[in-house]
Amino acid sequence: MKTKLILFVALFSALFVFASCLKGDDNETITYSDTAITAFSLGNLKYPKHGKTKKGADTIFQVKLTGSNYKFYIDQINKEIYNVDSLPYGVNASKILCTISAKNGGAILYKKLTSDSLKYFSTADSIDFSQAREFRVYSRDGKSYRSYTVKVNVHKVDVGKFAWEQTNGQDDRLGVLLAMKAVTLNGKIYVMGTEGNNTKLYATPNNDVGGWQQLTPNIPLDLKAYSNLTVSDGYLYTYSDSRIQRSRDGVTWETRGAVVLKQLAGGANGNLYGITDGGILMSKDGGTTWQSETLASNSTELPSQNISLFSFSSKVNTGTYDLVLIGNPPSGNDVYGALVWGKQLNSSQSAQSWIFYGQDNQPYMAPSLTNLQVAKMGEDLIAFGGKGIGKYKAKAFESFFISKGKGTGWKKDDRLSLPANFESNETSFTMTIDENNNLWLIAGGSGRIWKGNLAGLLLKK
Repeated sequence: MKTKLILFVALFSALFVFASCLKGDDNETITYSDTAITAFSLGNLKYPKHGKTKKGADTIFQVKLTGSNYKFYIDQINKEIYNVDSLPYGVNASKILCTISAKNGGAILYKKLTSDSLKYFSTADSIDFSQAREFRVYSRDGKSYRSYTVKVNVHKVDVGKFAWEQTNGQDDRLGVLLAMKAVTLNGKIYVMGTEGNNTKLYATPNNDVGGWQQLTPNIPLDLKAYSNLTVSDGYLYTYSDSRIQRSRDGVTWETRGAVVLKQLAGGANGNLYGITDGGILMSKDGGTTWQSETLASNSTELPSQNISLFSFSSKVNTGTYDLVLIGNPPSGNDVYGALVWGKQLNSSQSAQSWIFYGQDNQPYMAPSLTNLQVAKMGEDLIAFGGKGIGKYKAKAFESFFISKGKGTGWKKDDRLSLPANFESNETSFTMTIDENNNLWLIAGGSGRIWKGNLAGLLLKK
């Protein structure tokens, strides 16, 4: 009986202590010292869009946009919030409503644009996101906070649209060149051309259409050097007096090797390529030594002037590239279009042969134009030139042409138009695309320079 009494007292004491603990928990005040922004989304938006009335007149109407469809990523490590898919061109980023969620009910504030003072965030606030904004979320106990940089990305150009810059340049020294070629390297545009019996070289930063400076190479360059000007692996290259020359800056040139070429075609994937009377040569060491490439087609179909070389990386096989060679036929050859060759390059496989693509049926053949200029625009090729040569019929500077098939399937590109009042010598002009996707046109005779950004044409709708 005594033992049972002791057990009863012990059990009652344990229950009393347990009940006291529960009561103490009920009275305890919970505090949180950690917090974070966990969600960010935009409200509804509007942007202007060009269209046509029922009568066919140009008009602008407002398009409604569901902002929450644009996902915002929250980088908790770098404390950044941003949208990968940019909002459409024309959205007014200076007046945007948004919704923000925070962990543990933290208080959200944002810094004003005109001072370092903070303002409590409200979903009713119309916030200026035309520039990056700082947001802070404070813990409930007020002892800590996390700061985030919020960026709302908006397309700076209209998708599918292209326009020349209103500001253009003019340089009489370029205007007197009898022939010229432009390339881009390390933020500069280089133009090499002939004036009388001399070869001249000029350069300007790619953000300045009027900053041309004449360069003085440390070696003499023959009158064909301009047509061989190309860029490969951070160097300017040209072919002059049967020798390959290269330079980092256009001033100091070094001789790489001697070789007999019709024209230096270009560089791709660390190799240089050149056209000879009977085939294609390739150099792996910057033009010092050369080896013959295998042709799967007749060498008489090789281009011999206005030659360009391009490389397209495979979207399927890593380390695989499609090379495209395009240029005009020899003078007096009455073919129907430019000559296009291609080969596949893969370091893990044996060397592939060059194949002549033939000539597409009209109207999809590669344009054979006087002083044919070809440049790579994203995954496409664009071409421009004077009047048609051989049996290819076209007016001088009639249109830009585009190939979406790596040198095949050419057609006129109505999205690109000539600058207003464009005028040029038909045999002395040049075109190039710089590292910032700016299209440059330089006209002989007048020496005028135009530039326009291609970003709108590279964006996907």
